[in-house]
Amino acid sequence: MSQPIVVEYDPSWPDEFKALAAVLRPAVEGLAREIHHVGSTSIPGMPGKPVIDIDIELLPGVPIEEATAALAPLGYVFNGDQGIKDRYAYKRVSAAVPFCEHRQEWPYHHLYACPHYSEELARHLVFRDRLRESAELREAYIAIKQEALRRACGVRQVYVDEKQRLASEFVRQVVSGR
Repeated sequence: MSQPIVVEYDPSWPDEFKALAAVLRPAVEGLAREIHHVGSTSIPGMPGKPVIDIDIELLPGVPIEEATAALAPLGYVFNGDQGIKDRYAYKRVSAAVPFCEHRQEWPYHHLYACPHYSEELARHLVFRDRLRESAELREAYIAIKQEALRRACGVRQVYVDEKQRLASEFVRQVVSGR
């Protein structure tokens, strides 16, 4: 049986993020300004893919190579910018990543490092914050996700592509404040 593409909001997502951030924070100490919970799992009440999205905001002047070296002992492998300027992705080598003494397996998550000036980081934060503040925007975004899900007919990549296509103008408007 396959995993559902989108699930109802899970109130444990913020705690899962906090646990992950608690392990990441010491590894990037002196390199990161902040570790941010972004994406649908960071918006109370928002259905989403059961994937916690994490953006590490690097301090000014910190090269991505230093962040990569700091994350490697935890089991993260650099995966490039994936076509998005100033947003660098990391893969996990196993479900036990990030490696630490007290945890054997972590929830599925995406980890990114972004320079403090990254437009993608700013977009993530503004979008998250505006949806947290507005029930009307949350409902509009939920409707977009439901339409993408309907069109996907159970195929995850079709959902991702359709949501991107259907939401691009909405996201642009939310981020620009229109």
